[in-house]
Amino acid sequence: MNKFACGLLVLLCSVAWSSCSFHRLVAGRRAKSYDSTQAVTSSSYALFPAMDTVVTLSKPADDTTEAINKLITEITPIWKSRLQYTTFSGKAKVHFEGPDEKQEFTAHIRLRKDSIIWINVTALGGLSFAKILVTPDSFFMTNVMNKEVTRMPLTHAAKILPTKVDFNSLQNLLVGEPLRDGNITYATGFVGSWTIQVEDSSYIQRITYNKADSTLRSGQMRTRDPKGPQAITEYGSYDMVAGRHVSTARVININNGADVFSIDMNFTNIRFDEPQDYPFSIPKSYEIKDK
Repeated sequence: MNKFACGLLVLLCSVAWSSCSFHRLVAGRRAKSYDSTQAVTSSSYALFPAMDTVVTLSKPADDTTEAINKLITEITPIWKSRLQYTTFSGKAKVHFEGPDEKQEFTAHIRLRKDSIIWINVTALGGLSFAKILVTPDSFFMTNVMNKEVTRMPLTHAAKILPTKVDFNSLQNLLVGEPLRDGNITYATGFVGSWTIQVEDSSYIQRITYNKADSTLRSGQMRTRDPKGPQAITEYGSYDMVAGRHVSTARVININNGADVFSIDMNFTNIRFDEPQDYPFSIPKSYEIKDK
């Protein structure tokens, strides 16, 4: 159970990126996805190269710096647009597949922006078997079956997870936003969509938007290290919630070395800016494990 709960957090954080190509991702459950490498019309800009190697983007002669910069300028307001909220909550039906197991469960999620994330994981019958509490500097997880609590500084979470936990990336994934900020370094247009490449000091992202309503279609991410991890997140089934377009169906496919993970999340009862609490107590009978 402890291993499973840790795996859940890894998936929700979407930080277990792998070195495998996006085009050799998870076999099995996966939503039909948009293929950013498909052929483009004559009005499109150059395709991005494969994300599984670190390269310098090369552009054909007709892909002038002026044209690229013009498109970047047009798309920048969409890239910078973020959901405005104080609190978020929702219930997600989740299908999880990992190297050793498959699980169906429900995640009850509450978060206060930039402050706290609370997740209550229940079996389909409603029995709670794990609670996770994350703050920008701390991580807590109860294991109901084993009657134990793991607690640690968030910077130490890599002791039980394949890689470090990023609070903002977890928050953004749960709400349905791009996982990280960064600067647009390239942009291209397809029929019905735009795709941008965004970079920061640690990661390179490839974000695809629907032209019709500027909603997210997919996000791909890899580390700058060509042998580092990668993942893809797909967004679909948008609903209007309190004046906000929110994706209620998300598919995350992750490889981490030899380990392959996938998770389907289908949200209901999404709410913004409502009062909420974050109940998390440690029973006296529970064993406390500090990391």
